[in-house]
Parts: sequence; structure tokens; C-alpha cells
Amino acid sequence: MKRLPAQASGSPAHQRSGQILYVSAAAVLLACSEKAIRAKVARQLLPHRRLGGRVIFLRNELETFLSELPGTSVAEAQANLALRSGEEGPR
Repeated sequence: MKRLPAQASGSPAHQRSGQILYVSAAAVLLACSEKAIRAKVARQLLPHRRLGGRVIFLRNELETFLSELPGTSVAEAQANLALRSGEEGPR
């Protein structure tokens, strides 16, 4: 017997506006595979929720998670690129 996909009970407005993400959309947002997303969920490394047995993510929680990661921000990376754009290469 073929299983039907689980239906999320989140409001349709939230789903249409992209505020609720499923594993596939979270993988696109985080630029990694669905398998990597599921592994991070299993290790409690990503903010997520379970709804009817399905893993869901809130876009704003993932964006906050990304902004709090250590490392160079987008603005810092662009500034570094601008500084190096005039250089000829390694010396």
C-alpha cells in the first residue's frame, strides 16, 4: 500500500509566504543536501520542529541561526574582496 505524504497543519498563508520550510527547502536555503539536513536534525544542530511526524523549519529561525554562526559575515567578505580586487595575486 502506498503511503500518502503527511500534511502539515500550519496555516496555508505561512506555507505560501515561505515561512514554513520542509527538509528540501531548508537544504536549498542552507546549501547542503537533504541527507545533511536530516543528520543535523538528528544531532539537534538545527532549530526545527516536528509536526505530525514531519520535520519542519521556520525560515526566520534558520536565518537567525545562520547569522549567529561564527565566521565572516557577508558584509565582511565583500569588504575583503574589494580590498583584494586591486592586488595581482600571491607574492
